Order: sequence, then C-alpha cells, then structure tokens
Amino acid sequence: MVSSGRIAALFDSNLYMKSLYYPLLDQLHNHMVGGTSRIAIWKDGLTRWLEDLDKVVSMEDLVIKATTNIDGSRLSIEVLASSTRPAIIYRVHLDGDGFFRLIFYNDFRLNNSELGDTALYDPGTDAVIHYKHRTWIAVGSSQQLYEYTVGRRDQGVVLSECQNGVLSKNPIAQGSVDSAVSVASKDFYLFIVAGQSYSDVKRGLEYLRRLSSEQFEHDKRYWTLLTQRFQDDWVARQSVAILVGHVGVDGEIPASLDTSILKFNLDTYAYTWPRDAVMVALALDSLGYWSFTRRFYEKLFTELITEEGYFYHRYNADGTFGSSWHAWTINTKLSKAIQEDETALPIYGLWVHFITSHDYFTLREVYDNLEKAAEFLVEFMDDKLGLPLMSFDLWEERLGVHIFTVATVYAALRAASHLARNLGEWGKEERWGRIAEGLRSSVAEKFFDKNHGHYARSLTISDGKVEALDPTLDSSVLSLAIFGLIDPRDPRFVATVNSIKERLWVKGVGGLARYENDYYQRVPGDYSGIPGNPWIITTMWYAQVLAIMGDRDGAQGLLSWAADKASPTGMLPEQLSPFNAGPLSVMPLAWSHAEYLRTYALLKGMISMPQLP
Repeated sequence: MVSSGRIAALFDSNLYMKSLYYPLLDQLHNHMVGGTSRIAIWKDGLTRWLEDLDKVVSMEDLVIKATTNIDGSRLSIEVLASSTRPAIIYRVHLDGDGFFRLIFYNDFRLNNSELGDTALYDPGTDAVIHYKHRTWIAVGSSQQLYEYTVGRRDQGVVLSECQNGVLSKNPIAQGSVDSAVSVASKDFYLFIVAGQSYSDVKRGLEYLRRLSSEQFEHDKRYWTLLTQRFQDDWVARQSVAILVGHVGVDGEIPASLDTSILKFNLDTYAYTWPRDAVMVALALDSLGYWSFTRRFYEKLFTELITEEGYFYHRYNADGTFGSSWHAWTINTKLSKAIQEDETALPIYGLWVHFITSHDYFTLREVYDNLEKAAEFLVEFMDDKLGLPLMSFDLWEERLGVHIFTVATVYAALRAASHLARNLGEWGKEERWGRIAEGLRSSVAEKFFDKNHGHYARSLTISDGKVEALDPTLDSSVLSLAIFGLIDPRDPRFVATVNSIKERLWVKGVGGLARYENDYYQRVPGDYSGIPGNPWIITTMWYAQVLAIMGDRDGAQGLLSWAADKASPTGMLPEQLSPFNAGPLSVMPLAWSHAEYLRTYALLKGMISMPQLP
C-alpha cells in the first residue's frame, strides 16, 4: 500500500497494482476495480512477468520495495505516493549486462467503470493518458518511452504485445481500454500522475521529471520522519503509516482500501464507518498525530450529522450515504435503523481529540452539533429502563439494546458532560452526567445473565420492559471496562472475562473469536469446538482488558501474537483462518491497526484506559 491521502494504490505480492484511488479514498473513486496492472521484464529477447520470478517484496512505512534476479542481473523497484503531487512514483534500478526493457501494463477503469474510457499516446508529454470526464491519468517516465500501445481490453491485444515484448504504438482507443509503456533504461523513474484535466497531468509530469530524484528522496524521508519514534515495534511503526495512509485529504477514513472482499458480496470496505473511523482517530490522536484527524471531525460534525443529531451506517467520501443492509422498516418509536454506537463514539472521540490536541478551533466549529448528538443520545432512551432504545449492533447483524452500544453511550455522555462544564453549560453538564451514571445501575440490573454467569451481549425491549436477553457470549462485552462503565475488578465482570477466555479463545492458532457460533467469513473445514474465526480487534480488546486488570505480561503476549500475524509488509487483516492462521477478509483493516496501536500505547504508558474525564 502507498498513499498520500490524495492518491493511494494497493498492490499484490507480485507488485501488481490492484487499486488506484484518486482524488478521494472510497469505492467511487477507485479507478481499477477488478483490474490488475502488471510489470514485465524483457531481457535479450525474452519477456517474463514479475509473477513468474522469485522475488522479495517488502514495505517500510508506505514505501514498497521489490527485488529479483534475472539470469544473473538484479532488478530493484521501489514505489511510493508523492506527498506533493497526486502521483505514484516507481524508482527502477537494474544491475547486469544485456539489453533490458521494463514493460508496464495499465489496467485502469476510470470512475469505477470500464465503460467510456479513452486511452491515447500524447507526443507532447511522451506519455500514455487515460481520461474520462474529470479523471485523467498519465503514465510517463524520467527517460524517453521506448514503446507504447493502447487497445481494447476485451480483445487482449495489449497484453499479448506485452508478452511478445514489442508494443505496436497504436495511438488511441476508446471504450473498455488498456495500455502499456516500455522503458529501455537501467535507471529511471516511472510516474502515474492523476489530475482533473490534461493540464493537471501535464504539469505534474513536468514537475516530477525535473525533480525526479529529489522528489522521491523527499517523499521517502517524510515517512521515516513520521514513524521514526517507533523503532522498538515494527508493526506499531507500520500501523502508524497505514493509518495515516487511510486518512483522506477531505477527512474520509475508509475502513479498508483492499478490494478482495468483492468476491463475498460485490461490495468493498472502502466506506467511512463513523465507528471504524473514530477508532482510527483515537489511535492517531493518542499518539500525537491529531493534525491528520482534525478534518475528519470537522467533516463528521458539520457535513454528515443529521438534523436529528445521529449518524447513518456508513458514508462515501463525498458525504453521501454508502450502501447499507439496515432495513428502514424497523424505524419505530422503539427502534431506529442506525447503529447508535456510531453516534456515541464520535462524541467520545472528539473529546479525546480535544484533550490531546487542544484543538480549540475545531471545538468551536463543531460544538453545537456535538451538543445535538448528545441530546439525541439522551432522547433515544427508554426512561423506564434507563437504557437506550433499540438499534443495530456493532457487528451490523441484529437489532436490540447492545452492551457495546450502552458502553459507548456512557463514554460519550461523560465526555459531553465534561465539555459542557468547561464551557459553562452547567445544566447540560448535570443532565448528561446524571444519565451516564444511570447507565451503570441499568447495565448491572438488566444485562447480567445469572443463569449463565456472565454479562449478556444484548436484549430486546417493549414498552418499558425487557422482552428477551441474548445470552450469547460476545467479546464486545469487554467494552464495559475499556470505556469505563464498570469496575474491571467487579466479580461479575471478572467471571465474564474468564468465560470469554474459556469459550471464545481459538485453540491452536490462538486469538479471540467475536462470539459463539460466529459464521461470518468461515472457510472450509471442521469448526467443531471452534467458536469462529479469530479477529485482531477482539484479541486486542482482550489484551487491553488484561492490562487494565493488571496482567501486563498477558497483554504483552497477546500483542506479540498479533504482531506475529502481520504480513511480511506489516499489514494486519480483519480476521484469520482458525486452521492455519492465514489472513481472511480484507488486509489491511484500519481498525485492526488502530487496536494494535492502542494496545501498544497502553502498555508503553502513552495512554490510560479507560480514557475518561
């Protein structure tokens, strides 16, 4: 993965580009959905794709490096995203004798569709350019292009010519198009420059050609400067870079830019979930990177919040609604088709942002809407039960009153009360604080399942009465201690933690499942005795709770377990196979990295938990 927040690209293990995002980080602005841009090496009449060569691919911060040997010659390719221009830059170096050409095959599908694209060779810039509407992408080099071609993707001509090592210089094609360029040099830079017009990409190419070496070194050193204080933990260092790379310049924070989940439901994780995004912001803010999160909170509270004071399921980067599966037919006086924790967490997150950054400007700009959100939380309550009304759970699967939701509402109202006190709004301070404290007794009275000896994950209500308790053991119950709603020494909570360890721990590969009989993303195999796939997020929650309870060695062991599950490039997946610990679902998942960093920071004494006023 490489990213500047304005442009981002994801690569597979062959250094083939699989996604290209510009100018916003979301699904609608991915210009390679379903595509694969490839690299081939032509040497002395023989063409080989990188996938056919033994290679080492590594990533330090957000700089990727691949090395391979071809018949005694050594090829090195480094890739990064420019911090000053919307461009992906490759630095290529070849050691060895013979005649070489590097061939770059481009498989762009502009604006998330392969329909209506144009690809052409522009002699004025010596570049191949793809364009559609206001999306322009130019592919050029610091050296003169040796050959080029463009064509219709469905006809397969461009790929065939790449394989043959001779590009026919076809100058233009339209429709569903692909292209290729070749460079006959042992040292050069290749640029993929994005813009909203021809003049944008032309200026970008001119700038990068003039300052190729200086720009690459500048961008590489920027990442070293950003992450250099995390020398003691490589995954923590990579996590900082990956999270910063997920923060878009307009405040969007997608859950993941990996599109491999497409095969599951023809959709991706490239949306901003308020919950996931706040967890990313919490990690960055707590470590001093609050300048990256300011725009996120500004966007959240000035552009995304509804008139009623709540947030929807998930958003595209431009603020429009993302796809959803929460049926609006459940909107009644007792329930709403939202996840209430996604309204609570932004309040809590903004408070953490403020106390760590002293960002008075953002507080001034968004406080009125933060107040609106806090009022929504207190109004969206069953007064007889002293609990929130029903919404969807954090796992996005079931309707009810959920213990994770209640914990986040508690933290949000405590945070809002603290801000109100500092701003002299004594009535709101008292009201919000009183309702928050009332949640403690309500949880103790309504959520503890005496029959099973642990806290339940959720309940359903009707007319001021609890209709049913869901006794399923769920890792989200750990939020009671993480958000400070309950004393972690409480015997009933201790009993719950022990039950979680006994029944949700995945024997063999380790890690904590989300809950009992979790079926999401199961892989072929015998799940007898396996509660579900282990998740990085849930295992880090367990580590955080152990640290809060005083078992720092146990927490450190879990952090080391997660570090061992990172990819060779330092990426953490959403979940793992319970049979071989291989990554499942998307990778990287920003929330996984956020919880890793929060656990790291907790064990290093950089933050405390719970973080509450």
